[in-house]
Amino acid sequence: MLELLSIGDLVPDGTYRVHSRFRRAVNFTDGWRLVTVLGGGMDAGPMNVVVKGFDPARAQALQIERGAVILDGVRLPFDDRRVYLSGIRLDHRDRRRVLGGTAQLGALLVQLSHEKSLAFLLDYERLWSLDEGFERNLGRHMGHCVKDILYWNRIRGIERLKGCGIGLTPAGDDFIAGFLLGLNVLGLLGVGDWSETRRGVLQAALSGNTLTDMFFYLAEEGRVFESMKLLITALAKGSAADIRSTTDRLLAIGATSGADIGVGFYLTLREGTAGRLKGGPRTARVGWTVNEGEGLWS
Repeated sequence: MLELLSIGDLVPDGTYRVHSRFRRAVNFTDGWRLVTVLGGGMDAGPMNVVVKGFDPARAQALQIERGAVILDGVRLPFDDRRVYLSGIRLDHRDRRRVLGGTAQLGALLVQLSHEKSLAFLLDYERLWSLDEGFERNLGRHMGHCVKDILYWNRIRGIERLKGCGIGLTPAGDDFIAGFLLGLNVLGLLGVGDWSETRRGVLQAALSGNTLTDMFFYLAEEGRVFESMKLLITALAKGSAADIRSTTDRLLAIGATSGADIGVGFYLTLREGTAGRLKGGPRTARVGWTVNEGEGLWS
């Protein structure tokens, strides 16, 4: 028996057909937007519909109307209690706790992330866990792109990083999404106005791929899936136990996707709050420089 557990606050009414099918999820499209239907235990999200008892192998048709999801002819009514709210709620008063929690997040990403993830951007020694040849060269390339994004030629970095890596959402795209989410959080905390930067990054990141483009649109707007929202909430509360548990939950997403989003998010917060991020407020700057000739950094 099917039971609707949650529906994202940005899921629009409409009739959808199957776009892509995976072991635990099905993407439906109306031609330009994607709605993802997942089984119980999966993340709520701004464009997600989570249904207990859902069988991804059999799903064929989806219709969304006011107050109801119709999945393969089965009507699943919902009210406001089932609507997942995907916005980030922070303000300037949360800055001190978020700053403290960010350091813990970085340490956890180094300690717990998959060996093939972008955590080598935080710990140079991890680069050597990548296979010699293609993987390691790709890692070096991505490291230079990230330095461009953070410190020098941001648009060049985004254009060279997007699409890099393997998987449904390549590591480069995951990093860019984390970067956009980090800019949203910096803005909410009062560390600069990044709205114009976010728009420029979005335009440079778009590729015409429906799946990744929607991923970027949501990140630019600061709309987050449940695991990321719980992590941000934990950072704002300053609870070490909650930061650990929500980081664990984020890292469980995909083989490396959660870690790669987390690395992009963490580096953006770290460099932005320290005043090192290109385009940030000068009043936040500290005495620290980067040598552009270096490869990666710890």
